[in-house]
Amino acid sequence: MATEYFREAHDFTVNNPTLISYSGPPPVEDIQQKLEQKLKPVADTWLDKNKVCLEGTREDIIERISQWINSPNGSQTLLLCGEAGTGKSTISHTIGSKFERELGAFFGFNRTLAAGTPSNALRTIAYRLGIKFSEIGTKLLAKIEDNPNLLESNSIVELWETLIVGPAQVMANSAQQVLIIIDALDESGKREEDGPRDKLLSLLFNGEHKLPQNFHVFITSRPESDVIEYKDLNPPAIQVQHMRDIKGTHADIYQYICSRMMMKNRVSGKLNEHQCEKLAERAGEFFQWAYIVCSSLSGQGKGGMTVKQRYECFINLNKPRSDDLRALDEIYEFIFKDAMAVDNEDAMKGYRSIMSQVLAAFEPLSQATLQKLQTGDDVDTVSSVLSFLGSLFTGISQEDIEVRPVHTSVLNFLLDKERSKKFWVDLQQGHELLAKGSLHVMFRDLHFNMGQLESSYVMNSEIKDLETKLSKSLTPEIKYACRWWDLHFQNMWQSDSWVKNMKAIGSWVKNLENFFFHYSLYWMEVLGLMKEIHIASRTAEHTITFLDNLKDNMEYPELKKCMTDILQFIRIFGKVITTSTPHLYLSGMPFVPENSQLHKVFENCCNKQQKAVFSRQINNWPDDQVILMGHTGRITAVAFSPDGKNIVSGSSDDSIRIWNADTGEAIGDPLEGNLDEVSSVAFSPDGKRIVSGSEDKSIRIWNADTGEAIGDPLKGHSSRVTSVAFSPDGKRIVSGSWDDSIRIWNADTGEAIGDPLQGHSHIVNSVAFSPDGKRIVSGSWDKSIRIWNADTGEAIGDPLKGHSSWVTSVAFSPDGKRIVSGSEDKSIRIWNADTGEAIGDPLQGHSNWVSSVAFSPDGKRIVSGSDDKSIRIWNADTGEAIGDPLQGHSHIVNSVAFSPDGKRIVSGSWDKSIRIWNADTGEAIGDPLKGHSSWVTSVAFSPDGKRIVSGSEDKSIRIWNADTGEAIGDPLQGHSSRVISVAFSPDGKRIVSGSDDKSIRIWNADTGEAIGDPLKGHSSRVTSVAFSPDGKRIVSGSWDDSIRIWNADTGEAIGDPLQGHSDWVTSVAFSPDGKRIVSGSDDKSIRIWNADTGEAIGNPLKGHLSRVTSVAFSPDGKRIVSGSWDDSIRIWNADTGEAIGDPLKGHSNRVTSVAFSPDGKRIVSGSEDKSIRIWNADTGEAIGDPLQGHSDWVTSVAFSPDGNRIVSGSLDKSIRIWNADTGEAIGDPLKGHSSRVTSVAFSPDGKRIVSGSWDDSIRIWNADTGEAIGDPLQGRSSRVTSVAFSPDDRRVVSILQGSNTTSGNYQSIKHSQNPHPYLINQYFSFYSCHLDDEGWLHGWHSDLGFSVIIIWIPLKFCPTLVFPPTHAIISQNSSCTLDLHNFAHGKDWIQCSRSNVAPVFR
Repeated sequence: MATEYFREAHDFTVNNPTLISYSGPPPVEDIQQKLEQKLKPVADTWLDKNKVCLEGTREDIIERISQWINSPNGSQTLLLCGEAGTGKSTISHTIGSKFERELGAFFGFNRTLAAGTPSNALRTIAYRLGIKFSEIGTKLLAKIEDNPNLLESNSIVELWETLIVGPAQVMANSAQQVLIIIDALDESGKREEDGPRDKLLSLLFNGEHKLPQNFHVFITSRPESDVIEYKDLNPPAIQVQHMRDIKGTHADIYQYICSRMMMKNRVSGKLNEHQCEKLAERAGEFFQWAYIVCSSLSGQGKGGMTVKQRYECFINLNKPRSDDLRALDEIYEFIFKDAMAVDNEDAMKGYRSIMSQVLAAFEPLSQATLQKLQTGDDVDTVSSVLSFLGSLFTGISQEDIEVRPVHTSVLNFLLDKERSKKFWVDLQQGHELLAKGSLHVMFRDLHFNMGQLESSYVMNSEIKDLETKLSKSLTPEIKYACRWWDLHFQNMWQSDSWVKNMKAIGSWVKNLENFFFHYSLYWMEVLGLMKEIHIASRTAEHTITFLDNLKDNMEYPELKKCMTDILQFIRIFGKVITTSTPHLYLSGMPFVPENSQLHKVFENCCNKQQKAVFSRQINNWPDDQVILMGHTGRITAVAFSPDGKNIVSGSSDDSIRIWNADTGEAIGDPLEGNLDEVSSVAFSPDGKRIVSGSEDKSIRIWNADTGEAIGDPLKGHSSRVTSVAFSPDGKRIVSGSWDDSIRIWNADTGEAIGDPLQGHSHIVNSVAFSPDGKRIVSGSWDKSIRIWNADTGEAIGDPLKGHSSWVTSVAFSPDGKRIVSGSEDKSIRIWNADTGEAIGDPLQGHSNWVSSVAFSPDGKRIVSGSDDKSIRIWNADTGEAIGDPLQGHSHIVNSVAFSPDGKRIVSGSWDKSIRIWNADTGEAIGDPLKGHSSWVTSVAFSPDGKRIVSGSEDKSIRIWNADTGEAIGDPLQGHSSRVISVAFSPDGKRIVSGSDDKSIRIWNADTGEAIGDPLKGHSSRVTSVAFSPDGKRIVSGSWDDSIRIWNADTGEAIGDPLQGHSDWVTSVAFSPDGKRIVSGSDDKSIRIWNADTGEAIGNPLKGHLSRVTSVAFSPDGKRIVSGSWDDSIRIWNADTGEAIGDPLKGHSNRVTSVAFSPDGKRIVSGSEDKSIRIWNADTGEAIGDPLQGHSDWVTSVAFSPDGNRIVSGSLDKSIRIWNADTGEAIGDPLKGHSSRVTSVAFSPDGKRIVSGSWDDSIRIWNADTGEAIGDPLQGRSSRVTSVAFSPDDRRVVSILQGSNTTSGNYQSIKHSQNPHPYLINQYFSFYSCHLDDEGWLHGWHSDLGFSVIIIWIPLKFCPTLVFPPTHAIISQNSSCTLDLHNFAHGKDWIQCSRSNVAPVFR
């Protein structure tokens, strides 16, 4: 009641109360916590009130800046510009403190702060604005949650506009003034064109930063050239104040010195007024000089020297000049002399040791962390050096504060040998000491389960307070060591003096072996927890380079092999380790090749008795290393960056993506701007730019680091752009187009160079520059290849002719002497680039178009991708195939490329994925690929249920033992084109097949031999075949618009063709008594024929408004049901031909499949509207609601033999079982196929279901219990389009798009001797499990009450992994199983460790 909400109210009456509860925005604390978690603001960059100006100083400039902030009009940006040490930062902190109410964000750049990048600065500024102003915070959080990928973006423009400008608009009409302060902009990174710093300067100074008028941006910077250049470009938009123009600087410095050195609170000061005046005069305009002198006089100096004596030394120094970049050198030198015992060699040795580490560190270290990185016995070394340098370094007074120079000028001084002389710091020494110290720390502290993770069931992102836990379990020194040791090691061994030290090299190699053989898994744990797993790849590459640079007599094959293994491991498992770190062990251990060096590392660290057991022996790393998922459309083009670290992809979703080639993770957000499909992408030779061509007729150039478009699109083509490439020098771009032309563009200005290159008479499909940039090669739909002069645009010689169809792809060899071409004629050709003559015979092997070709970097191999979904590698000299095809994609392979080192291949496919393959181990891995090589088109059981027959686009038919899954005999071969339809005879002794080759064949189902000659007579493809109930006749339908009846014994045609349809015959069937035939056609009609005379019975059955897709007799032969593309089902009287009732309407799209129930009382239909409907066969009324659940077209439906269940297959790759009475789904979808399900059928006893798919496989499912029946049936190498059980329940028949027939058994799945073979543990069984698209096996945990992750499976094995409810898989690849009964997982996952590593350090 309302009174519960207003307990303090009294004397009131509530009439007709309606209480509306409004939760409002989330609490401020929640917003702050979420923003901090997501944006990860950089520490030590915020306002510091201890750094403000002394009261009474800098009053003039502070007043001017204050007036600017309070002014509602005028410029929104103010730049305070001055030399190092003139007090700019102090002024910025003072302004921030004075305007604390208005201050939305403060970010101070610092060259010694590794995280202080422009992108991190913008994230931090956004965070500060969000927690200061709740309305901005709410808007900011919503934007991040709408687009989580934004957090990974490095695009300065995108971060600025999305995280700052967008949310800021909510305060556009507010009276609140908002101040953003950016201090030391000159320290925001290195200067490079289009780099992050350059982009940030452009945003801040171009006058178009788009912030509301009540926002002000205050910036301080040294007058560096790029800052001045941007400032001068937009003088009206920016207010500039130079430090040299500030009045009263001398007086302010004098006041500052007096405040620090004279009497305070009646305590005697160190200097008198006159002395302070002299120091102020000596300081000139440099507040930094005054600060350092005062700090030095206030701190410790040489023993025996009084403050007055040290003061005299400072007075005698030269006065710094404002135009002298080394103005502060003399004071720095004096401080070091004053602090260090220069004449004591041991003291100076300690100084050089510690100072080199302070400056060589890749991120600032505290004294405590630095001390723990020392390997010597002297525990006082760090403090003995740093404690005397408080005037030049921060973090001296407290051990846990990061030590860094007080000013960048200190760093510059120490690293310049001429300026710092005996105080010069050798960074090489620091790198060596930190490399050694880091290894020492890792040997001492690394151990199993570094993150103290409690369970393997959850992902890292789902662990509450993970960051807090890691802050306790991962010390600062272990985090630093794990992250940076390899870069210190790299800097160390690259020095000339070190390489000659053979003794040191030998000792270091021993340490490396100890580390990688005993500690590398624990190290990868830490990197995974820190989301820095890519460092493992970087380290392995650096170590391989180090080993390769050693002299010939120094070889360490085991260490090098281990490095190669780590590279492979990270490429496959890197994302898994970052997602859920326990699976470094749990998912990694079962799939590491047994002959690898890394397998020995796992054996040393892990308990073999507690791991998952994989049924297939793995001797090589999977050839597909990483699968990149993220595009929502077909992948049209892929390319490696020149350094091999990134991959760029283009897609039909109109976007471009950049990926980490090691981990497979997306880098930043998609590059968007194209108005249509991206058809081609390429990196520039320096890797800094990307060029893309699009179907929107334009070419675009992108910054590869920021993802931003460079300039306007390049326009000139009059149709879609098909191919783009940079010239070797990066100065030109070549493009090919559907307008039959080639164009050359200036890559800097975007202007077209010369006229289009004309000569092809059809679409130009592919273009490429020669390695020297002097020639261009093009391939065209006119079947020819042309070579062009890249300077003049003239054709060189005659066209290269030889292909019998379109040329799809062309490329030069690395030496420019050869050209490779791929074609729609399924072949690859190699050409002499000088003479234009073909070299050798065509490279044959693909069973469909060759879509993409490329040479390896050494020119010895060629890679090709094809419409047959495979990648092949060829010997470029002999033309022979190297190893077996690389299989894994479930659709057309559209683009392939080698990595720059030739060790990897990247492929893009219409299945929306990008795969990375090992180019070396692409040789025969595992068993040969046997069986169908293209879609499976049809499958069916034999009448006794003991066999399965399958047909395929690969022209073959195969027969399988339905119990064992083994192939029975050899393939049935004879058709010269795809097999469309197959069926068993009623006695199961014969098989009939219809084909695209216009013929029908009859086969002996026991021997596999053809019976007689092909049945010829049709003049076009045969679409449907069936035996009569007595097995004596065969009926066939064809695209030639006719039906034929054949004598099943002699093969002779019985009578003339049944003519009457005016378009294709799509479906034929005998009546149950064999006296009639029904046919459906593209002419929208159904016809009934006398099966004895061939005459049409009555008139055509007309009523459908589009093609008839499916026809069938009722079990009693009195009715016919038909389905059509007009979205309806019709029932017909089989005697009179009249329609019974109105059309059965309810589907909103084409009807794809219809069937009667066994008792003839119901009809089931499947449709492109994703639903199944059940109909009353007598009244035509729909029974119940549509059966909803599929997410794509329903392709096939069937009743179970008892009529109680319905099975459906779909384009969504799943099979569903439904209660035919209630319409409810029975259990979860049956998932396992990786492409569309084309055909489903129940076995004669109703206990099993068989399914065929475009993934080239057949699967058998237990319809009742889900128990597995053996291993997959192997043999599919083409799409399965139809499946059925034999009547005796022992065989499976399948139709593929081809013409061979074989048979096979499937073995029982072998698990441990557990009496409950499908029980994983007491909490869940295999029945509750499912594989997601990324390879994670999930299961419902009955005790926890939610789904958990169990194990990750490399995607290579997912399509053929057998677990309930799948019984078996018929596929071209060997099936596999997992035994998880001894698998340590969940809270028991830590039992997988042996934890027996003893630290060793030399």
